[in-house]
Amino acid sequence: MKRSIKLILCFVALATFCAASCEKDNEGDNNSNNGNNGNGYSAQMFVGTWRVDNMTVNGENNTPENMLFIMNEDGTGLANDNGVTENNGFTWSVSGDQLTITPRSGVHYVYTVDNLTESECTFSGTNVPMADIPGNVVVHLLRVR
Repeated sequence: MKRSIKLILCFVALATFCAASCEKDNEGDNNSNNGNNGNGYSAQMFVGTWRVDNMTVNGENNTPENMLFIMNEDGTGLANDNGVTENNGFTWSVSGDQLTITPRSGVHYVYTVDNLTESECTFSGTNVPMADIPGNVVVHLLRVR
């Protein structure tokens, strides 16, 4: 069960990694053709590899060791849990400040991107991804590449 929670948290972290590479659009630039969705973060900024730096569930530290989220340009992703990637595929999308991650189970997990720069991202939500476990989840990611 604890491994499932860590895997789910890793998926959340992956989403965060994707979010971390995004920057807020300039408000006056929302109609430009620069890949932004017009209401918040550019999906392109999420693309890359992110490491879960810190994750809490209901205020308790639940940071997985060596967890990476790989966010691909086509909206697919892969969670790498200390080298384990089997059955860890997912899809992702961003709309405004909302990051949606959908693992193979088909359940949609929606997270709010709280902070995003080129090198780090923080997002929060009410479910641990991939495990459908309710709780207040906060994930901090650092960009690896």
